[in-house]
Amino acid sequence: MRALLLLLLIYPFAEIAALVALADHIGGLAVFLLVVLSSMLGLWMLRHQKLGALLTLGSMMRQGDKVSLYSLLWPLRYALAGVLFLLPGLLSDLAAILLLLPLKGPDIQLRTAPPAPGGNAGTGAGDVIEGEYNRVDEQTPPERRIQ
Repeated sequence: MRALLLLLLIYPFAEIAALVALADHIGGLAVFLLVVLSSMLGLWMLRHQKLGALLTLGSMMRQGDKVSLYSLLWPLRYALAGVLFLLPGLLSDLAAILLLLPLKGPDIQLRTAPPAPGGNAGTGAGDVIEGEYNRVDEQTPPERRIQ
């Protein structure tokens, strides 16, 4: 717990030191533009991730038995990267870029329904719908017939 508190106290100073060091090498205006552009990118990412997150999660669930845990967390990673881009600083931008890398995590096995006892015959499982039907052909009146 103390390490996390210490990290939260050191983080702003590390960000400022990185910005000053970069401004010394490439200039203050360039660093200012970099911070403004990364903040605009973060804002754009947060505005456009709502529906995309739901669609990504839905497509991952439809893929089948094997789904990557890392890909299931993509909407969360994308939103966190947007927040990190909003924060001014180089360290937060680097962390956001690392979150956006397309790395593949461990596969997880999705649970499926156990097979019905006795197979599919007579159980209504799968694409089989049991029932009876009667076909009724209606007579078309002569004036409505196509000739």
